[in-house]
Amino acid sequence: MNTEELNEYIKTNSKAYDIFIEKALVYQNNKNASRKMEKRFSEDKVASKAEKMWENIVVNLHDKLNAEKTLKKHPSTDWIKFMEEHEMLDNLEDSMGVLDLED
Repeated sequence: MNTEELNEYIKTNSKAYDIFIEKALVYQNNKNASRKMEKRFSEDKVASKAEKMWENIVVNLHDKLNAEKTLKKHPSTDWIKFMEEHEMLDNLEDSMGVLDLED
């Protein structure tokens, strides 16, 4: 499973993305509000920064999963089975729920 497939799987089967993006947008908007008026980002740039934060989470998760000997060079179905057996989506969703992005 590549990073894009993992991202789509998470977005389709969990609320983790929605929970995280909501928090990341608040965080990025707060950071943006503290910038000088002439240096503030557009809404699209703020959204892009939040998406980049999410991408980093997916890449890190992918790297950790890919390090599992039982998953390396295995089909996506094996990855999904592993994630289901270890309740990874539930755990990810719970983690996003308690995540605090404020400085």
